[in-house]
Amino acid sequence: MKVIDLSIHFMEGSEIAINRQPNPPAYCGHECHAWDLHIKSHTGTYFETSSHVFRDGKNTSDVPIRDLVLSGYCMRVHNDDKCITAEHFEKHLGNIAPDAAVLIDIGNDHTKHFSRDAAQWMAARKIKLMGSNTQHYDTGFVNPTGFFVDLFTAQIPIVAGLTNLDQLPQSEFQVIALPLKIENICTVPCRVIAITA
Repeated sequence: MKVIDLSIHFMEGSEIAINRQPNPPAYCGHECHAWDLHIKSHTGTYFETSSHVFRDGKNTSDVPIRDLVLSGYCMRVHNDDKCITAEHFEKHLGNIAPDAAVLIDIGNDHTKHFSRDAAQWMAARKIKLMGSNTQHYDTGFVNPTGFFVDLFTAQIPIVAGLTNLDQLPQSEFQVIALPLKIENICTVPCRVIAITA
């Protein structure tokens, strides 16, 4: 068995502020240190649900734990295509089982994004979780593909900011995503691991 950490490090800086609390109490002669953390929700490796787009969508604490421990499939897209479509998914993952996690490794080109029919493909196959190491799941706010509309309509959350996807096999591994259990928000930091045979 091999355990692979798919989460990136949180680094102190513009996205996270770390301040040690003053005057720590002593316990058996040792200072008990504690810190105040200020973390932006979209930083590091994070978990995002449908209320990111839909006000009546699910928040992160609404996702049942059974949907966070899943069989995993990894698709690699290392060609020149900027937009990953349903055709890519069908070609590489046509025999995928339902209730799985799909992780997409885009290699070194972190500008790739997903088409709307890619979300429809995952919804039709009852995918429970998707993630990638891309920086752009969609093309942005000016001329979006609409990917998030269909993905979140199907209640498929994402794990973003992944790393080490190149170490995964195409299938026969387990994905465990453990977002912070904070009520009434759509995006929280998350630890994600894969377990391979």
